[in-house]
Amino acid sequence: MWRSIFGNFGVRVLSALLNLGLVILFSQLTGAIGKGEQSLLLTSIAILTIFDSLVGGAALVYLSSRFSWLGLLGASYIWIISISSLAFITLFMLDVFSFEYLIHVVILSALNATCSVHASLLLGQQRLLIYNLITLSIPLLTFASCLGQWYFYHQLSYETALYIAFTSALILSIIGVFRHLPSEHKTVSPWSAIWKQMFALGFYNQLAHVLQLLSFRASYYILEQYKGEAAVGVFSNASSITESIWLIATSISLWQYAVISNAKDQNYTIQLTEKLTRFGMLAAFLGVLFFLFLPSTFYQMVFGADFGGLQTLMWSLAPGVWIFTYALVVGHYFSGHGRYIVNAWASGVGLILSLTMSLWLIPNYGAVGAAIAASISYIATSLVVLYYFLKDGASFSLFPSKVELFQLITQMRTMWRKTHYE
Repeated sequence: MWRSIFGNFGVRVLSALLNLGLVILFSQLTGAIGKGEQSLLLTSIAILTIFDSLVGGAALVYLSSRFSWLGLLGASYIWIISISSLAFITLFMLDVFSFEYLIHVVILSALNATCSVHASLLLGQQRLLIYNLITLSIPLLTFASCLGQWYFYHQLSYETALYIAFTSALILSIIGVFRHLPSEHKTVSPWSAIWKQMFALGFYNQLAHVLQLLSFRASYYILEQYKGEAAVGVFSNASSITESIWLIATSISLWQYAVISNAKDQNYTIQLTEKLTRFGMLAAFLGVLFFLFLPSTFYQMVFGADFGGLQTLMWSLAPGVWIFTYALVVGHYFSGHGRYIVNAWASGVGLILSLTMSLWLIPNYGAVGAAIAASISYIATSLVVLYYFLKDGASFSLFPSKVELFQLITQMRTMWRKTHYE
């Protein structure tokens, strides 16, 4: 268990470092305004990607061992093409974005969604190596492309970098699917059964994701309207740094999700989730303290003079970001059992509070108001998830016991010895 989790964590740490490199690159070379534009583009792509993945999406992790991969792939492709076309027509008629910007958002989101379909199927079969390679390739190639553009041409096109990264990851994911296509699923399942399950599970799963993403990032658009893109740039950096502690929870929940999706004993999955949550909360607590106590001059040195107010924003974000670690781990317990509606309810509550508090606080307090609103939203979402987890018979605890810590240290020593002496 811990070997897989530490492996996932290593991949996510490397991804985070690459994303941090991107943040520093845009912050130093384009300032707060350029960083704000980059954050808004990435958020727009992420939101549309969620709608592209509304049928299937991450629910394919749960369905991959229950239906034909060929049927799941076919249904997913049809949905992505249909939604991308509909989104383009709708947004073009509403004149939300410029034509060129809209083309980029629609195509990039479709590429990302298709890659996600393949990765989810592989994760469902616990093919963690190829899944992690796909996941890592996107930030790696995005960063390398941006760095190369600036070094050779002294220009920075985020769209070009994303095209290179998403297309390469898509090719890698296609190879992974063909290599690991389960022989027992080569006969196509009935379309009616596939569409019914993909829509039923995928709808609630993606609804949870879109509500969660909006609760995280809707404040970007409100902040941009009231305070401008520079304020978004500073706030997005504060969010990215503070939220990096979620690497711990996502590393845990990646393995947890795949295991629970294939488990039969609910009591085992509850006990497993309780244990993983305790370790996740402790590690996240230590991580957030580390970032909070770095001096403000450090952040100015790394990101530039425009980002001197990061630490104040991070203190406002920290309580909610830390508590949301609980929701991330426990939320994957419900996802693993196909109960995506619980996460959707929790994210819906978080979104309502995020919008309400943002509209109230941002006009008067700017980015600090956005940070406080986000923190309140994270805490509310976590409380809803906790309520449903307790209803399933779970118990609440924040940190591991001394015995559990000793067992973990012993297991880590054993893994280290095997790695170095075998």
